[in-house]
Amino acid sequence: MIEAVREIGEWAIRKAGENIDEPLGILIDDPESNQKYPAYKNMFIITINDRCEYEGVDTEEYSSQKLNLYLYRQGSKNGPDATPTSRITRVLSDKGKKTTFEIKMLSWFEKYKTRDNFLLRLGECLKNNDRKIQNDLRKKYETIKKKEKAILTLKIDGKYIGEYKIFKDILLEEAKENFYSKYGKISKSDNKICSVCNERKAEVYGFVDTYKFYTIDKPGFVSGGFQQKYAWKNYPVCLNCALTLEAGKKYLGKNMDFNFYGFRYLLMPKFVTGVDEEARKETFKIIEQQQDPKLRNKEIKSLISNENEVLEMLSERENYLNMNFLFYDVPRGHDGSVFNILLYIEDILPSRLRTLFKAKKEIDKMHIFKKCMVPVPKNYKKTGDEKSLEFNFGILRTFFPRISDNQTYNKYFLDITNKIFTNKPINYYFLMSFIVQKIREEFINGYPTKISTLQGFMLLNYLNKLKILKDFKEVERMSENKSGIVDVSGGLGKRIDSFFGEFADFFNSNAKKAVFLEGVLTQFLLNIQYQERKATPFRIKLKGLKLDEKQVKKLLPEIQNKLEEYSKNYYRELEAMISGYFVSAGNKWDMSNDEISYYFVLGTNLSNLFKTDNKEKEGKEDE
Repeated sequence: MIEAVREIGEWAIRKAGENIDEPLGILIDDPESNQKYPAYKNMFIITINDRCEYEGVDTEEYSSQKLNLYLYRQGSKNGPDATPTSRITRVLSDKGKKTTFEIKMLSWFEKYKTRDNFLLRLGECLKNNDRKIQNDLRKKYETIKKKEKAILTLKIDGKYIGEYKIFKDILLEEAKENFYSKYGKISKSDNKICSVCNERKAEVYGFVDTYKFYTIDKPGFVSGGFQQKYAWKNYPVCLNCALTLEAGKKYLGKNMDFNFYGFRYLLMPKFVTGVDEEARKETFKIIEQQQDPKLRNKEIKSLISNENEVLEMLSERENYLNMNFLFYDVPRGHDGSVFNILLYIEDILPSRLRTLFKAKKEIDKMHIFKKCMVPVPKNYKKTGDEKSLEFNFGILRTFFPRISDNQTYNKYFLDITNKIFTNKPINYYFLMSFIVQKIREEFINGYPTKISTLQGFMLLNYLNKLKILKDFKEVERMSENKSGIVDVSGGLGKRIDSFFGEFADFFNSNAKKAVFLEGVLTQFLLNIQYQERKATPFRIKLKGLKLDEKQVKKLLPEIQNKLEEYSKNYYRELEAMISGYFVSAGNKWDMSNDEISYYFVLGTNLSNLFKTDNKEKEGKEDE
């Protein structure tokens, strides 16, 4: 991962025209590009004249062209930033809590008052005018839009702090010191090998913690007798590499940070040795363009799933790069001290992405999924409120939600995502249990089950297409109807046989066929009941979809009796086929109870495929 970040950092430095030996531009942060507070559009500028006298608070519109003048670099959350430029988070004292002016600016000058007489005089000016400055800031804050926020900085004698050498020097020193000074300890060494570039450098540091994947805040993580001052022995990093990693991290956050069904991930391309600059440039351009809201929204409207557009474009590249995915969580926001790496998927070739997208396109074309209409998310409505069911990782998320019954299924979701990308087996029975669990919840609560049932079938078909379903028994290429017990010569029989042939891997036993067709027959009965009584009392016989072999065999004569009671048993051909498959299947089926329940509900939700021509005989659908 570090090698990928370093490579991206080198690209970012070259693209920006920066010089690693003059790293000020690398170290400066953009105070407006903050994902937690994205609306910093205003600059509040405390003006001080050449005699170090307070004159007032001016305002101007934030400009990304003035980053070198603002000279902002984020520091401690509860202390000063690297310079006296800060995001304003509080303009009024509240319940004893200090304002941004006090926490960030006054404390900054207090920290550096002994360094230089110029800074001492500035600090005294601000401190002596504390109340007036805060009152002026409050008045200015009341004039801006509620959703917008402001950035606080200084001008001295008409110049920004970025025009003074002393502020630039301090920023550089602060940044460098952060690589080797923490926890009250100093960790650095001379004339050692850097673990990133593998070169001997004059100095290496021990506290370089890009994405905080390497932590030394607990003694157990540090070699050398658990002494933090020896952290450089674990992970020695030279100054140039530390700066390059920082540039890579900043570039990733701005250009390669994407949403993924409740998670965020960083997309990290890593190129094979010898790839020319033009190929790199084209790849980075593809990824960068996805952060353009106009382009991204256009892509999403056609694809719906927000993770597909950039990956599909990258799938068309040659195998001269690997894609790495870092899924993360920042529970305290992007400005917080906690960065949790949830999953790191590495070395995914474009050819693997092509395989994933090819399977998706083949599954999406299947008739039963094209006919299944699902609601379109409100933000991406185009023409109408529905569209055909298409595969994306949101379908997987359906069965492994963030929260359900006060439990989180994030770990399972990410684990299966990882296995799909890396071509590793996924347990069929484990997946089936979660699919059925979701459908049962809907069934018990009286909600329609069709979309979830077909989403489950689509997911199973997709994984089967990728050949990564573990313990899934694929079809045995042999006839199971040698005795001719099941007559498939009629019109209905041919339709059913054609359907079983299309999904042969999933209907590889007569037991599965029997249960599925019994589900079809059950739905026909429920349709008739609803037409006759505006109710479906037979649903209680389905045991909340907790079915087993004994129960489904018992259901068939009960369904037939009910149809006879209504004098609407139009399905004797179907009943004969179900009976034939039951006889052929024998006893003690090789099916789990979850499978039995699922194949049954799949039949109820696909019953419309097997209707007779006379729809009036069957009553209205109530699926």
